[in-house]
Amino acid sequence: MSEGHEVVTYDLEKGQDILDYESLKKTMAGCDVVVHLAAIRGPDEAKTFADYFKVNCQGTFNVAQAAIESRIKRIVYSSSTGYYGLERGVPYIKPIKEPHPVITQHLKTEQLDCRDCDIAYSTSKVIAEQILANYGLTKKIEVAILRLGPIGSKRKESWGVDGITLKIDNALQALEKSITADNEMWYEAFTITNNSENVDLSKAEEFLGFSPA
Repeated sequence: MSEGHEVVTYDLEKGQDILDYESLKKTMAGCDVVVHLAAIRGPDEAKTFADYFKVNCQGTFNVAQAAIESRIKRIVYSSSTGYYGLERGVPYIKPIKEPHPVITQHLKTEQLDCRDCDIAYSTSKVIAEQILANYGLTKKIEVAILRLGPIGSKRKESWGVDGITLKIDNALQALEKSITADNEMWYEAFTITNNSENVDLSKAEEFLGFSPA
């Protein structure tokens, strides 16, 4: 994905934390687009809702604030199909489509058969998106949201839920198209998965030119 771009990295493995606001802002200086990938990646029984909120929500707030102060043009945020409830024991509406209500708007307690971490992860993604929506809808910064399907940690590895999965190459394609798109994006959300009867990819296909391989 770095081809044609000068990439400035900010990585916890290098001791760089999105909760360190001043360091985050300093690193963004001179950049045009921020790709926000940092998160607790999925349901983890060792994590509490406080852990998810601190990293996925407060961290996203820091990224947005730092990007605005640094005069960044666009944030591309890696959200998740967990936004719709696509986690173990959390029902979702089929086929997945961007205008669907968030999980807290259509679920009832008796529908849930999940761990605390499943609902904590899903709701943290909803909250993070709403933080970014505040800045995008008020036109303080462009915001592209990629609701990525279950994805393996290696190029040939595949994870899936209910037949829904995502190849790393398709995720990279969506990131590249979101970075380079000429369209203005004042909080535009896109579902990004491999082709599946349980997912409607038409918005990403039409708006970004996304074409899953």
